Amino acid sequence: MDKKHIRLDDLKKETPFAVPDGYFENLPQIIQSRIPNEVARKPLIQWNWQRSAGLVAAMSFLLVMVWVTFPERQGSLGQEPLSSISDASIVTYLEDQNISYYDLSEHQVVQKAFDTDSTVMYYLDGLDEDFIRQQIIESGSASEKI
Repeated sequence: MDKKHIRLDDLKKETPFAVPDGYFENLPQIIQSRIPNEVARKPLIQWNWQRSAGLVAAMSFLLVMVWVTFPERQGSLGQEPLSSISDASIVTYLEDQNISYYDLSEHQVVQKAFDTDSTVMYYLDGLDEDFIRQQIIESGSASEKI
């Protein structure tokens, strides 16, 4: 087999195609004349009563599931939620749960509440002095100082 090498410089530089005069100026009118005036467009999805009924059933099911599974929101408890509960009820609850005053005093919230002297004085204001002395004696801190 004889292989011929083709050199690009040896090729003729001619355009093999001829374009009629005014072709590109008249091209839009030619294309428009080939398109029918009214194009019959079919909708992609044709609606019927079965599809509509299925859609209504699916939406109803979705709404029922949201209604059943959506968690309820708790309303605001107000300024002082425990103000309507009597002190005796709170003490009874704490005794039923085996929570002592000492357990409560270990919590950060209670300790922060008694950081200021005015809070302690307000708390002790309604108590009898004999009761306070008795509590101090029972805790053992006063017996060591006496």
